[in-house]
Amino acid sequence: MRIFIRPLLLLLLIFPCIQVVSAFDLISERVRVSGFGTFGVTSAGKKQFGYHKELNHDALFGEVSVFADSVFGLQLDANLLPNLSATIQAIAEERVQYDFNNIVDWAYLSYQVTPNTVVRAGRMGIDLFMLSEYRNVGFAYLWTHPVVEFYTPISLSHYDGFDLKYTHKITPGYLEFKVYGGQTGSDIKVSRGDLNLRMRPFLGANATFESDDWKVRLVYATTEVSSIRSRLDQLLGTLNSIPQSIWPQATTLSDILDGVNERASFYSAGFAYDNNKWLIQSEFALMASDWPSVNMTNGYLSIGRRIGPVAFYTIGAYAKSRDSLTKVTSPLISSPALNQLQTITQNVLNAPRINQNSISLGLRWDLHSQIALKAQWDHTWVRKHGGGLLILKEPLEKDITLNTFSLNLNFVF
Repeated sequence: MRIFIRPLLLLLLIFPCIQVVSAFDLISERVRVSGFGTFGVTSAGKKQFGYHKELNHDALFGEVSVFADSVFGLQLDANLLPNLSATIQAIAEERVQYDFNNIVDWAYLSYQVTPNTVVRAGRMGIDLFMLSEYRNVGFAYLWTHPVVEFYTPISLSHYDGFDLKYTHKITPGYLEFKVYGGQTGSDIKVSRGDLNLRMRPFLGANATFESDDWKVRLVYATTEVSSIRSRLDQLLGTLNSIPQSIWPQATTLSDILDGVNERASFYSAGFAYDNNKWLIQSEFALMASDWPSVNMTNGYLSIGRRIGPVAFYTIGAYAKSRDSLTKVTSPLISSPALNQLQTITQNVLNAPRINQNSISLGLRWDLHSQIALKAQWDHTWVRKHGGGLLILKEPLEKDITLNTFSLNLNFVF
């Protein structure tokens, strides 16, 4: 609770400044302050199997929480010069680690080179998904939360670097091309402990077509793990210290677990259709890497029907690791300590594997042009040794099912 309240109090201290800015007519309308938020109540998980919707959030073990989905954000946009603007966005939400680096989600300058070309530099949102620009703005999308199977494996909110966007108008709509680069990272919680990940260089390119009803996106991105800080360091050191004559596989297992200098590539295709009655959205992705933790495929299909101010929807989603289980062979010399180390290593290697799918039912009720109430039920099947998106208190030696209930009030101002 303290993790969430501390940054929220910091953001609330900004309100007097906002009122002062308003009193001066927002500097002749060159500065705009806006905000968004979600107050959510979530019931999820089981006693031994913790469920979280973002890897950088704490998991719920059969509990009810107001922090799993709740978020509050403030954004300031300023026109500095005719073609130069600045944007700052601060976020208060539950996180594994919270400091100033995590509170400031966006902080960038934007320069309009030509009417069709924009260059930005600074801290910006990770543009890998259909919801990239508003992942934290629950009011902007249909569901109570982004689809877990698709969005949770990449729990990255921003990167530090640049992007270049070119837009070209065509008869049915417009085409947008974007290239970007920089560095990124995240503090996440997984079954094998808290991980501090840093990745660079982070490079990517997107192509988007959008018309009145349709939006289609193709995405490619690649990065390399530059550093990892975790509780695995002791295990890796122990495996590396064992002579080959005692356990020939020990060094190989350490290399598989390490992940440093491993490259990962992300390929994604998505589309959305919205004619004010039917709302259909889908994304599918392939992540390719020699690091088993991120070598996977995932996707979802969401179909909604709007009837007046209420929209009913359903979602089908899946996520599955592409690597089979790594078999840990026994040391050549048997001892209680080595046998225990073999078991620990086997469990740690199996823990990141993902094999789950969900079906969801929900509704959204637009109470006001700036307020929406949402409710959603997720039924999730997690296969044996496929609980990589869960926090496991014990190895997942059997198939399990989980039910998640979410009730949200979303608003923008």
